[in-house]
Amino acid sequence: MRSFVVTLLLFAALWPAPAHAEPSAHRVKQEATREASPPPDPQEPSVDEVVTSVRKQLLALVEQEGLRDLDDTHDDSATPDVAVGLPPDSMTSRAPETVHAPARGSKDLGWLEGMVLPDIPVRWDDRLVRTLEYYKTDARGRAHMRSLLARQGRYGDMIRKQLKAAGLPEDLSYVAMVESGYDPTAHSEVGAKGIWQFMTAPANEYELEMSRWVDQRMSPERSTEAATSYFRDLYGQLGSWPLAMAAFNMGYGALLRAMQKYNTNDFWVLSSLEAGLPYETIVYVNKIVACAIVGRNAQRFGFGDVAPEPPATTTTVAVPGGLQLARIARAVGIDADALAALNPELKKARIPPDVKTWQLHIPKDRLSRFKDKWPQFQPEAPTHRVHVLRLGERLSEVAELYGTSVSKLQALNDLEEGEQTHAGMKLLVPDVEPTIKAKADRPTVGIPGDLFLYVDRKRVFYRATEGDQLDEVARFFKITSDEIRMWNQISGDAKLHRGMYLQLFVPADADLSQAVVLSPDDVRTLVVGSDEFFDFHETQANRVRIRYRVKPGDTLRSLADRFDLSVGSIARINQFSRDKQLSPDSEIIVYAPEEGSKPGAAGL
Repeated sequence: MRSFVVTLLLFAALWPAPAHAEPSAHRVKQEATREASPPPDPQEPSVDEVVTSVRKQLLALVEQEGLRDLDDTHDDSATPDVAVGLPPDSMTSRAPETVHAPARGSKDLGWLEGMVLPDIPVRWDDRLVRTLEYYKTDARGRAHMRSLLARQGRYGDMIRKQLKAAGLPEDLSYVAMVESGYDPTAHSEVGAKGIWQFMTAPANEYELEMSRWVDQRMSPERSTEAATSYFRDLYGQLGSWPLAMAAFNMGYGALLRAMQKYNTNDFWVLSSLEAGLPYETIVYVNKIVACAIVGRNAQRFGFGDVAPEPPATTTTVAVPGGLQLARIARAVGIDADALAALNPELKKARIPPDVKTWQLHIPKDRLSRFKDKWPQFQPEAPTHRVHVLRLGERLSEVAELYGTSVSKLQALNDLEEGEQTHAGMKLLVPDVEPTIKAKADRPTVGIPGDLFLYVDRKRVFYRATEGDQLDEVARFFKITSDEIRMWNQISGDAKLHRGMYLQLFVPADADLSQAVVLSPDDVRTLVVGSDEFFDFHETQANRVRIRYRVKPGDTLRSLADRFDLSVGSIARINQFSRDKQLSPDSEIIVYAPEEGSKPGAAGL
């Protein structure tokens, strides 16, 4: 079937494709940025309509057969040309220029005459022209562009101002249009977030804070600062805006490998080669350029009447860390949800607790009211402090430390049902001095019988908590998972469970202040399986462990009755069947109540 589909695709590729054929859409991040492919031009020859229909059916088969990379069988970028008759030195532009566009062949491109170009390079090929036609003539494309141009009003000026201040092309602002439709709350299924759709790695590199309380990828201002720095660095490394935009989409490392493989630094050459660039990256760069051209020529495209959304007219006020937004919203005089919408980087309905003050956006026209009302709502003194959770520390222990309850801690920190805590998490706790209680009895820890001696390590014991992962514990203590398995009788395939103790031999200079660990003096160790081990645990249960020599006539039932056990218990202790016939003079083990130990002792 696969070879048949490929043959049909090659046949379709040799047949001239209609000029309106639209490349498959750029990766979809949310409904606001989803576009449909333009429909066929009704004025094209009927043979083209037939070819288009065949191509669509073949592409459906391609997706079913896993041949997605062959969907652009009409490779119009393989032979780039000056589609509108521009001289070679006009193929790119850093400053707004106008297009002189005579007709080419049988297709009238005169409507491009006098078009103002953006300040990012423009490559005139059929793909770009088709995209522009889509926004110019297709009802779906026009509706989509109208909504984008309207939303541009909210953040467009802020983005352009930052780009200009950094000496970058202002029309890079259309990257945000393509990435998210200017929606700061946009997020993708692969984890990209915000107007610029930052993934975690570049967000960390450009110092966008991501924590349980805040995600600055969703801050229009901060993420734009990061995007501006990112583009400045990409251009400095690549020296080409098409390459910089491609790297923003596919990653610098992946682009560099493609450039090295094909030995070229020309984006257009890479986009024309088999497997040169991801198809979505090729479409992505063309779409940014197309959107920039439409934005520069809104009137020419029939969008002159689009009313842009007003920019967010906000100002910032300093508020204490840890306060609930609802409290601040009452002082501002707006709904808490409206206040949260002005601060999309806040993940909880609360100011991050780990800051002394936070610059919060409020409507500019509410500043006077806020100043007047804030003294009524501002707490006179801090009501909480921050506790940094240590590895292995439980909420119940933190609650006891600060004289509160687990439920109050959960409410204070907006902890959702089933949400896992972890080392380094910053928790709000009552603003009281912690009460450190005397240590309870030493815990008893079962360990293997092997002896481990290290001159450059120290031995500690770590109690596992809910959600602990073996690899994460190993990384924290700067040891390996295999070592932990060697030092303890645990499997690497099963989960760690709360209450298990791990015997660890950590580097002598390891900082253990951020973990709950016990020293060898703080625990009692017993070799698992030893008599001492069993005797201890049965004593804790008020029982005596007895080695009983079987007498003639003894049965499991008679011994169960004698030692106040069940037949199943005796069978489990000795690891044999409930139906086992006991042999005289054989030895079994029974656990007898302390008061009933004498009858058993008589049988020793």
